[in-house]
Amino acid sequence: MGHDPIRAYDFLLKFLLVGDSDVGKGEILESLQDGASESPYGYNLGE
Repeated sequence: MGHDPIRAYDFLLKFLLVGDSDVGKGEILESLQDGASESPYGYNLGE
């Protein structure tokens, strides 16, 4: 009790986030840890 169930995965992915400070790298990591699938922030693809 109090233990997280062991999750079985088909793949293990590792990645490196790089970028200037205050661009949202931490927000991305937090959303991945929380299992969130949608970002509350909008996207701007260089427009």
